[in-house]
Amino acid sequence: MTAKNISKRLRSAESAGVFFGDVVYEPGGHFGPRLQQDYQLFVLLEGGATVEVDGQRREFEAGKMGLFLPGGREVFTFADDRKSHHTWCAVRPPVVSADLAQACEQAASVLPVSRRFEQIMELGLSLPLTTGSQAHGLIDALGLAALQAYVFADLRQENRTKEEPDALRRALAWLGQEGHENVDLTRLAQAAGVSPAQLVKLFKSHLGTTPLRYVWETRTHRGAQLLRETGLTVGEVAYRCGFQTPFHFSRWIKQLYGVAPREFRANAWSPMSSGK
Repeated sequence: MTAKNISKRLRSAESAGVFFGDVVYEPGGHFGPRLQQDYQLFVLLEGGATVEVDGQRREFEAGKMGLFLPGGREVFTFADDRKSHHTWCAVRPPVVSADLAQACEQAASVLPVSRRFEQIMELGLSLPLTTGSQAHGLIDALGLAALQAYVFADLRQENRTKEEPDALRRALAWLGQEGHENVDLTRLAQAAGVSPAQLVKLFKSHLGTTPLRYVWETRTHRGAQLLRETGLTVGEVAYRCGFQTPFHFSRWIKQLYGVAPREFRANAWSPMSSGK
């Protein structure tokens, strides 16, 4: 194994099952060949990199992440004209469940970095070295979360490419940002950039429901979570979830869950009471 033009490692965190690392290569940096032992997540923050895995080339630019599987023979070559900064997370195979290992085998080898993935990597790298063995469980959990986040990003990328038209994505994004506001079909269609009739067709085709039913079902599920997990009154929950009146919210709770909001909360807080 050879390494050339590598600077000192910047940050790291380690347990028996997971290692988070951060490193900068000088222009013309090179690493390998090496046999991969772990499930390794690679994130290029700046610069450029070409990685050969069993003779197959993978190109990375800043903002890209990749997954390397155990058993691959790898050679890393970094940009000749600038420094290359990357982070990584290595997860040992015994820590990875069979289901997650299978998902990793099927995932894309290179993806755009997602915000969720960035946050997990930063959490792993920000753990102080002085925490010692007390942080090992947390490091393991973050390593597995990083793998799960990569697989999730791959599924979203695949679904975005094959399934969701741009107008539907715009409508869902608007609903996510304005989730408590009054909404009608015309307003939602304007946010999506299509006619109301076309938006109805998109929702029925891809989500199996109408736009407004999707809105109220989504808000009702959010309200049910607040009933379970907070002490807010039914009226406060209704307001925070975008319902015009507590009665409107109560009607949807009863439609989806079969009981009124207060009974729903009582059953959630005292499960045994529902059997009496």
